[in-house]
Amino acid sequence: MAWVRFTQDFDFRVRHGVTKAYKAGMKLSVTTRCAREAIELKRAERIKTPSKSELEAMVGHDSQ
Repeated sequence: MAWVRFTQDFDFRVRHGVTKAYKAGMKLSVTTRCAREAIELKRAERIKTPSKSELEAMVGHDSQ
């Protein structure tokens, strides 16, 4: 798994007949294959793994 930030919309073909659509600006953990394909196409950039507090801020949860 790898953390990426999508810089452009990206459609990842999981397998025949299954496509996941990622929107520009999304920051999330994706499969290594997805990250590699998106980065090669200049649709995403790798980011460091967020800390627990950064993750909570991303999803809008309180840390309590």
